[in-house]
Amino acid sequence: MTDIEATSKAFWCVDSPDGRIRLTLTLANEGSLTYSVLQDEHVMIEPSPLGLSTSVADFREGMTYLSHTTKTVQEAYDLIGGKTSKAVDHYNELTLKFRKQIYELHVILRAYDDGIAYRYKVPGTGAISIYGEASAFKMPDGSTAWAHDFVEHYEAFYPARKLNDMAVGDYGMPVLFHHPDGRWSLVSEAAVYGETGASHLCVADEQNGCLLRVVPAPDQSAALLSHRPFETAWRAVIVSVELAGIVASNLMENLNPASEISDTSWIQPGRSAWSWWSGDSTSDLDVQKRYVDFAARMGWEYYLCDGGWQEAWLPELLDYAKGKDVRLFVWSHHQDLQTDDEIESKLSRWAAMGVAGVKVDFFESDSQDKLRLYDKLAIETAKRQLLLNYHGCTKPSGERRRWPHLVTREGVLGAEYYKWSLGATAEHNCTLPFTRNVVGPMDYTPVTYSNYQGQTTFAHQTALCIVFESSVQHFADSVDSYETLDAPVLKLFQACPATWDETRLLEGYPGRYVTIARRKGDDWFIGAICGGEARSVRIPLSFLTEGAYVANVIRDGDKADQMIHQEHMVDPASFLEIPLLVNGGCAVWVVAK
Repeated sequence: MTDIEATSKAFWCVDSPDGRIRLTLTLANEGSLTYSVLQDEHVMIEPSPLGLSTSVADFREGMTYLSHTTKTVQEAYDLIGGKTSKAVDHYNELTLKFRKQIYELHVILRAYDDGIAYRYKVPGTGAISIYGEASAFKMPDGSTAWAHDFVEHYEAFYPARKLNDMAVGDYGMPVLFHHPDGRWSLVSEAAVYGETGASHLCVADEQNGCLLRVVPAPDQSAALLSHRPFETAWRAVIVSVELAGIVASNLMENLNPASEISDTSWIQPGRSAWSWWSGDSTSDLDVQKRYVDFAARMGWEYYLCDGGWQEAWLPELLDYAKGKDVRLFVWSHHQDLQTDDEIESKLSRWAAMGVAGVKVDFFESDSQDKLRLYDKLAIETAKRQLLLNYHGCTKPSGERRRWPHLVTREGVLGAEYYKWSLGATAEHNCTLPFTRNVVGPMDYTPVTYSNYQGQTTFAHQTALCIVFESSVQHFADSVDSYETLDAPVLKLFQACPATWDETRLLEGYPGRYVTIARRKGDDWFIGAICGGEARSVRIPLSFLTEGAYVANVIRDGDKADQMIHQEHMVDPASFLEIPLLVNGGCAVWVVAK
């Protein structure tokens, strides 16, 4: 075990396994708690308040120290979907026990090599109501934040904000911070379930924009109801010297329980065709068959029957798709899956018919009632071996470790916004890999050419199937649009997987540019996009193993709607120099010769 010690009765520390991160908790004379975080002696989080207000006791002050315990955990586990196929959960943990009157509060602190987390536990038995927290994050003065104004469906932009000037108001997690010393941190929460409740951040004092308080869902009108022993969700911060560490982190998954599904052989990530975005009919059987045919030609695993699909023709379409080796998702409004009877009758019927998964939509709430519905749907779909996709929903918090059949979710301003607004900008696309997509799969529904409101180039759109991670990747455009593409582009879409063995950020800055390399087996896929300005991307291939390779490059042409395909013989010593237009991009597929 690394250095974990109580240095005094009022001062305790837990260090990361590599010794570079230190999480410190302090008990003040009045019995209140604060914590702070250092990395390499650099302040990442300044002293910030802790505490929990409950019906048992108000644990925000008046506490006395009882005892503490420590432990170290190191275990590896598989991820069926994600930025890596293997993850390592390695941390040092310090549990501090405090007393107020006859009741106890336990504060559980964890330090990882890539961040920290803490949660509260109230032991005992019986009902408990949670009124709120004193928890907050005080970031260093002069930091820059990328945060979205809180909305219940999390579909918003992440503009850069000077932390000291952040307006009073609510902000959704995750929030990315760039510190004055050049380091980075990302704040979010992990293991959010119906018994824990969900939270967001609030700036309550315009004179102190650096202090972001943890507050419950705005539509959680009553106290959170649970039972003892009670544990909150984890408040989690990814910490890194460079952005690459933020992008690569599996901290949110590490903070969740192990998989509750023993036989995961039926959980198959993949690519999906989808007719809704393009405006093609979702209710006409012949249209659905055409999209199934296209998915089959592309070697994609799925087709999504979105709102408008018909019970009358679903059995025929399922049989038709089965003959093409394509499986179907079906859409449902969450209001049609509210009761036990509705869940039992519909999910069981769809599973018996051979449906692969369900897309459940329009939750638009972080209330405890909605979170309990998320939990119930996760449990009931797993029982029936149905994959699950949430839309109009809350952010991910690492649940796919516990529920690997939860293959993707929305909670992002994605390509659907092109249908009724100017939609996702190139700058927004260059921010998502450092914010929303860090904490979990993102059903942005990318790769749109027929309607992108002039926000990007075609090559930028092409790169998004690599840049954005989702265990089921929905290609949003129409069959007609895709069939006009040159053969090399279609070959990329046929080859590009939806899950990855390894992910590396090669370069990037939020809102400006990003270049990501992802490996599946022996093949590497590289996506590069930029926003606002043209640039030239220089991609080192030193991550390749020894040997000769062919790099298939799809890049911007002379105009936004033109793409050029090139092949280059490369090896680990090679660099690719690729010019990008304003709001442009490129996609690279590297295979052994």
